[in-house]
Amino acid sequence: MTEKISKTAIVTEDLAKSIRSGKYKPGEKLPSMRTLGKQYQVSTMVLYQACEKLEKMGLIHRSARSGLFIPFKKKQSELCAFISGISIGNMEHYYESFLKSCSAANCISMTLPLIPGTIESMIEKQPVRIYIDGGGKELSYPEIKRLTSGYHLIFCNRFEWLEAEPESAVLTDWDYITEQTLRYFLNRGHKRILFVSHDPEIREYKRRQMTEAGKRVGLEFETPEFNWCSCKDFHNRPNCIARLFRESPPTAIFARGDNPLYEFCERIRVFFPNLPDMDKVGAYNTVWSNQPGQEFPSWSWDWEMFWDQVFAHKSGIEYYRPHLELKF
Repeated sequence: MTEKISKTAIVTEDLAKSIRSGKYKPGEKLPSMRTLGKQYQVSTMVLYQACEKLEKMGLIHRSARSGLFIPFKKKQSELCAFISGISIGNMEHYYESFLKSCSAANCISMTLPLIPGTIESMIEKQPVRIYIDGGGKELSYPEIKRLTSGYHLIFCNRFEWLEAEPESAVLTDWDYITEQTLRYFLNRGHKRILFVSHDPEIREYKRRQMTEAGKRVGLEFETPEFNWCSCKDFHNRPNCIARLFRESPPTAIFARGDNPLYEFCERIRVFFPNLPDMDKVGAYNTVWSNQPGQEFPSWSWDWEMFWDQVFAHKSGIEYYRPHLELKF
């Protein structure tokens, strides 16, 4: 019995040394039990006991049908941080898909809002990477850079600052979305197009996007042919709403969300009941653009595809383009 234990220890130690030295690569099949038995001049029982020990050490994987293999070593889970200005529950499939892609990439995520205090607490845990989806409405770009100094930042989905583009990002191509929305309306014969802003005043980065997209399709922004108003103007600037919709009203309207567009058009219907229905294009293809009998086209994201692209990202800037989902 003592002799067998001794031989088992010798075979175990020698095989472990060979595996750790890289003689056998991950996924590679080891010689058969019979071949190893001849090589070490030991019985099948000794070899079986050695392989049992090696498997417990995580150095081999035994298969009753296929033999002995070197396992693929799992990459150690990496701690990353996800900072977003989007509240949980406000975007369908957004967080669920993020967590799924995060797990598939073998990452453990800390998810937190775009608030200085929470970011400072997160930094104490020293994440490997920091993913940021947000804009200047929540926090200034210099403040973001200060709070995360020395960390690998990857901006995703939105980069709503006027500063130069980030070093590393996977961004939704809003320039493309805006241009294609305008082309869609123009191809349908519309002469007056209205953009509805979430904010009381249009933010400068959006004005820049609207201006550039307008140029590409032959429209000048902030003219009767291509203008804007706020979804809050019914309260803040009722005279602006009256001016826009009483004389030569827009026939096409779009927004950066389905909900504000739906609610804005419902108010227009109440205040201007004789106005024909406007052609609409929303964003994110949510329940609001799929109301029975009131459906309208909306841009549709494959969030799983988007987040997979984010976690596979290495460097530079990549863009993601959703597709316009028509409802007729």
